Amino acid sequence: MKKHHWALVSLLVNLLQAFLKFVAGLLTGSLSMIGEAVHSLSDSFASVVAFVTIKLSDKKTRRFPYGLYRLENLGSIIIAFFLLMTAYEMVRRALSGEVLVKEEYLGVGLGVVVFSLFSSLSLSFFERRAGKRLNSPTLVADSYHTLTDAVGSSLVLLSLLSVYFGYQLDRYFALGVAVIISYTALNILWREVSVLLDVSVDEKTLERVRQVLLSFPEVKEIKGLFMRSSGGKLFADLILVVEGRDFVRIHKLVDEIEEKLKEELKELDMVFIHYEPTCGNGYRIGVLVDEKGNVSKRFESARELLIFGDSPERLVSIPESEEALSELIRDKGVFVVVCGHHPFSSVAKGILSQGSVFVWETEEKNPYKALKEVVYNLCNVQDSDKKGEAYRPLSKP
Repeated sequence: MKKHHWALVSLLVNLLQAFLKFVAGLLTGSLSMIGEAVHSLSDSFASVVAFVTIKLSDKKTRRFPYGLYRLENLGSIIIAFFLLMTAYEMVRRALSGEVLVKEEYLGVGLGVVVFSLFSSLSLSFFERRAGKRLNSPTLVADSYHTLTDAVGSSLVLLSLLSVYFGYQLDRYFALGVAVIISYTALNILWREVSVLLDVSVDEKTLERVRQVLLSFPEVKEIKGLFMRSSGGKLFADLILVVEGRDFVRIHKLVDEIEEKLKEELKELDMVFIHYEPTCGNGYRIGVLVDEKGNVSKRFESARELLIFGDSPERLVSIPESEEALSELIRDKGVFVVVCGHHPFSSVAKGILSQGSVFVWETEEKNPYKALKEVVYNLCNVQDSDKKGEAYRPLSKP
């Protein structure tokens, strides 16, 4: 069954229990029984909330591109407030006056409470298992809500049995039911409010992600690992330092990492991977310069090629055509070429792509400032070079 089907089953069971308990409570005069009737009625409202939030939570629209998963968490919070209201009502009635159970209707009360106990335990077990399988926090919360109904029914059963043996203890069992309900409600509130505040996922899940990431030899460092849960789904933001200069291959690697993560974590809905390529030893950066000595706005207007790296060069006699200039850049082993714009020729673009040359577009006129822009942003050597840590070992955030 789907998630909303379980919510409907829970609704029907709770409505039936509420009706039977209310009738039995009126006949016996048992406060704990009437309290459990109110509890089951609140379960019914909670099941309605669960059904509505589950039906809406998976929908994604242009305005809500991440989906409405948090509606499930909000639904769980509403369920918790129903529990607290039930507990308050039971305490108020238990302390407000004398509570006596009528012995002539004791058999009816026992029959109702035994049926309620059995149905609540069965529903709680199957609903919780379905909630974990379907990654639905609302179903899991509703299953615990149903479990409190079973615990409450147990206390009502003990209360009626005490009357059978000549003791009127219904008031105290009603207080016990209220305590159990309150404890469950506060636990649900703590868990779901933490999710709404974007609390990080547990360390075990983070470690699983780290293991997947470091299983790729190209990943040299995990600079950022941020994960949160929302409505049974996981969302991740990653900052990785990857080895390589072929940006097509790096993009393919990032796709492979994303697929591997989603295989490992079935509940992972979205993952955003920001990567920083390492440049390695001997990288060469070229800057196309126009006749005024500024960074050339276009390939065809370039008059010089400045190459920085292990073997600096200044080429003043360079081809005018984009294709021939691209071949020169490729043959010189340039890693990144700086220009105001990519070449317009598709042939030139193909030559650069095949040579694993990345074109860095910039509006900066000063070629040396443009070089600094590339080094400090693309190659990510600002901190590592200053600290003498250009080749840091693998580390965890």
